Amino acid sequence: MELKTKYITSDDYFRYFGENLQKFFDENSDNPSDAVNSFLIRIENRMETFLNAKCFKNIGSIYCHFSDFQKEHYKRALLEQAYYVIHNGDLSVDSGYDPTKGEIASVNDISSRTISQNAINELKVCGLWTRKITGQNWFYPFMW
Repeated sequence: MELKTKYITSDDYFRYFGENLQKFFDENSDNPSDAVNSFLIRIENRMETFLNAKCFKNIGSIYCHFSDFQKEHYKRALLEQAYYVIHNGDLSVDSGYDPTKGEIASVNDISSRTISQNAINELKVCGLWTRKITGQNWFYPFMW
């Protein structure tokens, strides 16, 4: 099975942050480049699912109607989220248990830290971080 990202690539990550994603993945695996692509696909899928569920969007169907400005900022949001997960861990799958304190963080606390603040800012700029239910896929071309 070929792993192909839809929106961002490891080259995009390198150009944006100056870091090679490959260094964060085990070089001893059978195919480390697949590990990078799998990671980026998970970032894309989780962001899309988050926006579909929490912001009432359907990214898969409205992306083709995005302006170049929106596409650029959506791409930046994905890159910022990839950076956040690489450097802070994937909080979306974290149980919230802190062994040093012996406490479990609340679901709301974990949820509020799942998406990077920089990614949220990029999503706000391109009009995707809203709670408005439009029900109209044609809304986005007229937004900008």
